[in-house]
Amino acid sequence: MKQLKKYLALGLGIVMASSALVGCGSNSKELSGTNSNQTSTSKQDEKAKDVTIRLYIPFSSQEPANKPTQEIVNQFMEDNPNIKVELEVQTATQYHDKLKTEIASDTLANVFVSWGGSELVEAVKSGKVMDLTEMLEADPEFKDGFLSSALTATNVTYEDIPGLWGMPLSNVAAGFYYNKDLFEKAGVEPPTTWEEMYTVIEKLKAIDTIPISLGGKDGWRVEHLYSQIFYSWNGVGKSKDLANRTMKYTDEGATKPWEVLLKIKDMGGFGPDPASVDFGMEQNLFKTGKAAMNFSLSAFVETFSGADSEIKDVVGFFAAPTFADKPEFTGSIFAGGDCALNVAANQSPEELEASYKLVKALTGKEGQSIYLNSNALLMTRKDLELDPNKVNPLMIEFSTYLEVAKECETDVTNPDPVSAMLNKIRSVATAVINGQLTPEQAGKELDDEIRKNEE
Repeated sequence: MKQLKKYLALGLGIVMASSALVGCGSNSKELSGTNSNQTSTSKQDEKAKDVTIRLYIPFSSQEPANKPTQEIVNQFMEDNPNIKVELEVQTATQYHDKLKTEIASDTLANVFVSWGGSELVEAVKSGKVMDLTEMLEADPEFKDGFLSSALTATNVTYEDIPGLWGMPLSNVAAGFYYNKDLFEKAGVEPPTTWEEMYTVIEKLKAIDTIPISLGGKDGWRVEHLYSQIFYSWNGVGKSKDLANRTMKYTDEGATKPWEVLLKIKDMGGFGPDPASVDFGMEQNLFKTGKAAMNFSLSAFVETFSGADSEIKDVVGFFAAPTFADKPEFTGSIFAGGDCALNVAANQSPEELEASYKLVKALTGKEGQSIYLNSNALLMTRKDLELDPNKVNPLMIEFSTYLEVAKECETDVTNPDPVSAMLNKIRSVATAVINGQLTPEQAGKELDDEIRKNEE
């Protein structure tokens, strides 16, 4: 922390805050011209074949990463006039559905975003995704700029499959954004335990405020909160027990988080009808001051505290609460390696070369500096060029949150070998909030999905 404070004083806080993240079957092909120290001839550039590649991303217009991605891609095409990038954007829910379909049909975009883990494992095992180890090793300057933890995170590696199956694009942390004015009006402080959270919810309701905005219509929003409550109750390590089948989703440790979610729902903590609220509405409720809290990702710092937000001057952050009788899991949080860029194996040599170049443009020093100065993503590199006048203080808070975390993981299904589990838990999450499934029924649905896929 002393070193962090030293750099903050110099106006370069995010350099150290990003560095704080350190705490928490090969399908390679020959590369050419990928080393930044190599000099390509102008004649080769002039004769480069025209090539079109598709980039598939989940950064919709609602997400802060949308504009910087477009900026980086446009600059990339200007610098590489023979390469045309077709940018395809989907919202998160639709993104996962289409990605699953494209994996099955082997029609993956040349470059696409994934979160690794169970969603991508079958594509990796079946040779549909490139091992990027050789690409990385070919350019020491590019490689050395990454945080060491980013290159070993579970979104780009697998314990039992050697290789680098994606290039780290971002880290992530999730916690509670809150409206300081509404908290003061209700006479409450940020809760440190879930038991205190129930009291805070009642007091916020008393001032006619939605305590927590939640887009129950989009299963990933519910699943993220479920995952955090799971870690607060069980610790992060239990997600691996679910993955190795020493723990079932019908066990008390896995049904308890559903019970907590339903308790908050039943007491009006998510407003009158969270099942009818989508992600965009969820964000709107919070940033217009109609809701007092929002459990969300570091990626939305600018959404809530940027110039366009009605609550920009009163938004704060607090860590996910723990359970009073589970103090040993304080610091067990939803965080870690987030988005990675993957390269499809099913493409021509020219397309592959263009894809590698695009990956480096998005994950290299220049591209990552653009993302960070846009307050869009928690970065995976330590060599960034920053504008201290643009970096949001909340990004520093999220980075420090990661620094002091005891253990972290993103989605609870991330270690699972069954690729269908991420989509399944999100559909189950929507059904729970809709009142269609009890916690026990939710657990049974998930255990049945595992059995179905492992028969």
